[in-house]
Amino acid sequence: MNRSNRSVGSKRLWRRVTLLAAAAALALAALAASALARPQVVRVGNLIVTVDGGITPSKLPKSSFAPVTLNAEATLETADGTHLPAARKLVVEFDKHGRMETGGLATCSVRRLENTLTDQAKQICSKALIGTGRAGAEIEFPEQAPFFASGAMLIFNGHPKGSHPVLIFHVYAHVPAPTTFVTTAVVGKASGAYGTRVEITVPTIVAGQGSLTFAKLRMRKTWSYRGKRQHLLLASCPTGRFLTRGNLTFSNGSKIAGKVIRSCTPRG
Repeated sequence: MNRSNRSVGSKRLWRRVTLLAAAAALALAALAASALARPQVVRVGNLIVTVDGGITPSKLPKSSFAPVTLNAEATLETADGTHLPAARKLVVEFDKHGRMETGGLATCSVRRLENTLTDQAKQICSKALIGTGRAGAEIEFPEQAPFFASGAMLIFNGHPKGSHPVLIFHVYAHVPAPTTFVTTAVVGKASGAYGTRVEITVPTIVAGQGSLTFAKLRMRKTWSYRGKRQHLLLASCPTGRFLTRGNLTFSNGSKIAGKVIRSCTPRG
């Protein structure tokens, strides 16, 4: 295979595999998914978002909350293979039977994490680390073929904004120069069938030339507070299903939105 064919093959492979996150961020939509669920695909026009992953265990109590672990992955691509518009803002709302607790948990700040390598960030805010993963982006400069870059992603518990918990996402990647990206997500209240609302600002990548395409993460944290064992993520299953909905806004003004319904197994 010549260099040109390898480049095309690599590009296609990345587009099949790559989106967080928020950072991060659409991966959080899998909080509502069971561990055995199939990937959820949403398509609007030329944009395609795929969300996969789930919480374990999927068998949960009906009337009380139990600790869970989140493993999630999301990808973003275009149907015709053209360069993605840059994602700007993600809003995700989760079922009222899932919740996040941060009372007594150590916090970190954006200021302390700026311009740090991955290992440095871990050392500086180790007690506030609540998740790990990876994020990737496609970068396209004028008159050049697009290329992909990825880096390790860390998620920290930030200082609350009023009464609302704050998540901090840290990604260090070569895009193409070594760069540290730090952004936040505010966790608030939703209404109706949805209890938690997460709003994430996606950082600008390479002066707008980069587009987030992939995020994968795992979130779990336990700690002691006032003599009791605390857990970051908890869920119950009174109805046999979880609901999640989200919408993502892009730099060109386009939006994509969708709803995910996943099953769980009630016990007790």
